[in-house]
Amino acid sequence: MNKQNLSASSWKILLISLALVYLSFSIWATTYWERLTPAKAGTLAVEFGEPDSDYRLPIVAIAADSPLAKVGAKLGDKVYFENYIDIKRQLGTDELIGLTLFDNEQSRHVALKPIAYSEFALYPIAAGADAVMAWVCNYTALLIALLIGLRRSDNGTMRVFAFMMLSFSPQTFIWYLPGGALPELFMKVILPLNYAAYYISLVYFAFTFPDDRPAHFRLPAVRRIFTLFSVVVLMYAAWYIADAFRILPLTARGRISINAFKMMVQTITISLSLLALWYSWRHSVGVIRRKLAWIGICMGGVVVALSAATIATAFGALFDPRFGICQDTVTFFCYVGLGYSILRHSLFDLGFAINRALVVTIISALLLVVFGVTEWGVDKLLHFEGREKNVIFDAVVALGIILCFHRIQHWVSHQVNHLFFHHWHKAAEQLRQFLDKAEHISDIDVLQTRFSREVSAYADISGVAIYLLRADLDYALQHVTLANAPVTIDKNNDAIVDVRHTRRMVDLISNDHGLPGQLVFPMIVRGQINGVLLLGQKLNGSQYRPDEIELLAVATHQLGLHMESLRVENLERHSTVLETQLKTERAAHERETTLLRQIIGDTRELKPAVL
Repeated sequence: MNKQNLSASSWKILLISLALVYLSFSIWATTYWERLTPAKAGTLAVEFGEPDSDYRLPIVAIAADSPLAKVGAKLGDKVYFENYIDIKRQLGTDELIGLTLFDNEQSRHVALKPIAYSEFALYPIAAGADAVMAWVCNYTALLIALLIGLRRSDNGTMRVFAFMMLSFSPQTFIWYLPGGALPELFMKVILPLNYAAYYISLVYFAFTFPDDRPAHFRLPAVRRIFTLFSVVVLMYAAWYIADAFRILPLTARGRISINAFKMMVQTITISLSLLALWYSWRHSVGVIRRKLAWIGICMGGVVVALSAATIATAFGALFDPRFGICQDTVTFFCYVGLGYSILRHSLFDLGFAINRALVVTIISALLLVVFGVTEWGVDKLLHFEGREKNVIFDAVVALGIILCFHRIQHWVSHQVNHLFFHHWHKAAEQLRQFLDKAEHISDIDVLQTRFSREVSAYADISGVAIYLLRADLDYALQHVTLANAPVTIDKNNDAIVDVRHTRRMVDLISNDHGLPGQLVFPMIVRGQINGVLLLGQKLNGSQYRPDEIELLAVATHQLGLHMESLRVENLERHSTVLETQLKTERAAHERETTLLRQIIGDTRELKPAVL
């Protein structure tokens, strides 16, 4: 991924195509939501042992009301399901399950209708909440994958993260698909490949975030470990596919079961990913350290929840609604934490406009849902006879909602700005306060030093370099904290020419101008570019936000005015000193001239007397 084998457009097409496929399957699975309710959730009420050499499942426990018991099945009989997916998915009471029942040496084909799943009937609220949370987690994963994958398509590590989130989606909806050839193929082939993609992508991301090639991933030993891990994961996927197509020899299955293999892979995945994130966290500071902490907690929680599902499957509790709601709740809150960190701490830098649009859209949608539910509840609680009274009541309720919505949305927007964007506003306010006080700084060196410190703190950048025009020849360096900043910049440098042409900020990354840093701002005084300001890249690797660029442009302009003002004051002060010195020298010269004249006059008067 780091080599960018796919162009940005090709990557986006691939990402959107996979997302649409998974979204289609998700919507398809969602249409069977009733099979997650007590009324439609079905079971065969039987427990199977390990399959024999012909993949026949022996009955080790069977309920009296089991559909298999009603057709004469008993302990020790063996069952062969027509569709592999029927062994793992959630069944419904409204479908028929085809299987072959083996009684000693005899066999017969039967089609059974599952009975109501008692666990769902005992815990109806948990069952319904489990269904809702499962879909929320699924669609949240798709949304995060698209946002990061499309927004950060230029970054290999972010591509891997988006692909990882996309690979998580099938693990939530595959269990709720109906029987059939297409879901069967999805369960046998696509699901194990998605497992492999998810595990490998997670570990790779943990090794490479926040930079594409951090120091510990350059180590040959670390690369060999990752390669070995990838081989093990791909072996697991091949093992799963062979087992799903029922071609895996009994001797191989006897050595390690598919569930044991999966638990081993998940354990290694959790260990490697959390260890890599912990190592990066230990060797990071500031914003990067905080981002790594959020990623470790959120993604670690998701992987742990998936591992718990594997353990639950081994003990037959996968479709227990109590377990499901716990697993989905953990996953949901981990995604909420991930979404919060993206919006609040710019975890993956989706950009100011994207972050703000997401927050406003989500909050507005929630408000509309709340008002809609409120209107529905009031309508159900209060009944009016007559069509005219109902119309008047609906109009009053709608008017009240419209009037309240604007005020509440304004209040909520204020609170959202304070919660999600408070640190941006606080940093901007600190820079503005400095700019207000800057005119009272009388020393140009102090002004430049304070300005450099305040701007670096505001934008979290690597350094600045301040240049002033010298004798209309070139721009001379006045103050620097930016590495590799040249002592002078020629007036005909491409960046300077672009600044003179546009008279606004120029991006140094988009074109090769031969200057360090990322942005250059002009200092325009009386229509002339008296100086320029070079700004380095952000320390957290993100891009400058539009509001940052706007405030930095204002700050640079004010710096140019203040520096010009101090220059003029220095010139005036120097001129005053020179004038005072000149007057003093003139006075001294006049006194000397007067004294000399007196001496000459006295000398002339003495000559006749001597003669």
